Amino acid sequence: MIAKIKRVIASTTNIHLTGNSPNVFIFSTPRSGSTWLMELILTQPGFKPCNEPFNLWDPDVCQCLARLGITHWADFHSHNGNHAMQKYIQGFCDGRLRFKNPFFYRNYFRLITHRIVFKILHAGEDRINWFRDTFNGRIVFLLRHPIAVSLSREFYPRLEAFLNSEYSRNFSEGQLGQARKIIDSGTKLEQGVLDWCLQNAVPLRNATPDWVIISYEQLIIEPRPVLEILASRLELPKPERMMHRLTTPSASTHKSDEKTKEVLKNREENNRWVVEKWREKVTEGEERRVMEILKQFDLDGYQFGNTLPANWLWVS
Repeated sequence: MIAKIKRVIASTTNIHLTGNSPNVFIFSTPRSGSTWLMELILTQPGFKPCNEPFNLWDPDVCQCLARLGITHWADFHSHNGNHAMQKYIQGFCDGRLRFKNPFFYRNYFRLITHRIVFKILHAGEDRINWFRDTFNGRIVFLLRHPIAVSLSREFYPRLEAFLNSEYSRNFSEGQLGQARKIIDSGTKLEQGVLDWCLQNAVPLRNATPDWVIISYEQLIIEPRPVLEILASRLELPKPERMMHRLTTPSASTHKSDEKTKEVLKNREENNRWVVEKWREKVTEGEERRVMEILKQFDLDGYQFGNTLPANWLWVS
């Protein structure tokens, strides 16, 4: 009952009036720092969040999408899925769908908004430019080291859907065969890195120069160039607010250990421990083995022996 009352309040305490400035679409994998990035953008005037609108584990999302014919993860990659996603996201843009509005007591609540920052983790990897063109959007693509991501996750709900849907057409027979072998007999870490590869390979192959492609690692270690390019490309008028927000841990840090929370709260600009701590949990042999999976999917953003991304992923 309390949850229902909160949803009613959230859905009636915001007036969204579409403006001329573009919406923002963050595409990333779970546990990559996307909540923190979204909250940085929410420091800017006129924004409201739409957090994980395609997460079928969210009862409200599941119920709404079921009315549009999407009931399983694989449905997002069907012909009907494209039509359903358009109608669904347009509902948020028009202000008709409101169940993702923040509660009025949250610090990024605003009574009147003109822009939306969508955080998308569970669909659309093969249609990112379609989101940009259809909904007056700017694209931010966020990456984090695949081992760090995999160690932070408990489940990979879309792993089978990537291979048993139209999405599989994006991969060669050799890649699909290797993926099925890992699903059948690989370790949990190998399956996590495979999931990361399947989700990121297609967007990186289709990326266009207008995207802002950034890494979690740089956002931690050297954030200023990242925030500058975000402000420029996304038309964010008050970048100093993002700099001020940097030392505030995101709403998702309850999933992190206590040491990580403390470092994020009190970190210095060049603190590297947060991006390197995953090394404490894997052997050199495990790292070498799972990083070979990236090579099989033609991904070179991260490489064996380095906790930081490749130079082409580093904003100068």
